[in-house]
Amino acid sequence: MQVISVDDERLALEDLRDICLSLPQVTDFQAFSNPADALEHAATHKIDLAFLDIEMPVMSGLELAERLLRIDKTIKIIFVTGFKEYAFDAFGVNAIGYVLKPFSEEMIRREIEKASALHPLSEVPGVRIKTFGYFDVFVQNKPVYFSSGKAKELLALLVDRRGGSVSTENAISMLWPNRDYDETVQSLFRKVLKSLRVSLSDAGISDILIDVRNQRSVDTEKFTCDLYACLQKDKAAMENYLGEYMQGYPWAQRTKQHLDTICGR
Repeated sequence: MQVISVDDERLALEDLRDICLSLPQVTDFQAFSNPADALEHAATHKIDLAFLDIEMPVMSGLELAERLLRIDKTIKIIFVTGFKEYAFDAFGVNAIGYVLKPFSEEMIRREIEKASALHPLSEVPGVRIKTFGYFDVFVQNKPVYFSSGKAKELLALLVDRRGGSVSTENAISMLWPNRDYDETVQSLFRKVLKSLRVSLSDAGISDILIDVRNQRSVDTEKFTCDLYACLQKDKAAMENYLGEYMQGYPWAQRTKQHLDTICGR
């Protein structure tokens, strides 16, 4: 079980870390005193359980829980606080537990065992990616908003690669074909990648992006896609292909030519 704890009290973090790492159910534990750091971690790492203090400066634990659940609805939340009056609010954001400070090893052990016994919530259903015509992403039939056109194009490129990894240099050569591969364009790419993460996080589908050791790809098991269905010779998908694929992206022409061939266009 991948566990995080967020608390502005250092001693509480240390005590919780020592207890959690002594339990066989916990395979990894990360502690954060800053909620923003926890959110950044959640955007790129799988989290099973989060222990959250409620009373924190800048961002409360309740707000942090809501934002974590927007990133991944399967994260289990347990609040750790010294204030009983927060119990009602805590369960209002679907927390599975509530531990009062000062906590004991037995209290934490009991919550860990409870979390381990719970079946994970279903992954976000209904994630659909459309590549025929213009590129778009839908969650529950609602379009995902991208604040950056280049961030959307980066995701399109990864979808086009069908799970294959794309390096920073390769991505830059596709997104900015006339730019030199220098520090300026690398910095620009990092901003685009960050924007993409934010857009996916806001839509609750950050888990479709895989980012490991300077290589990016998409988890093709997390969504349906007309391109993938067509390449698998799905009859309905092949009929929906009208000769247009990822309009506006010149690098998409190679895949378009392949689609033209298999669909007889």
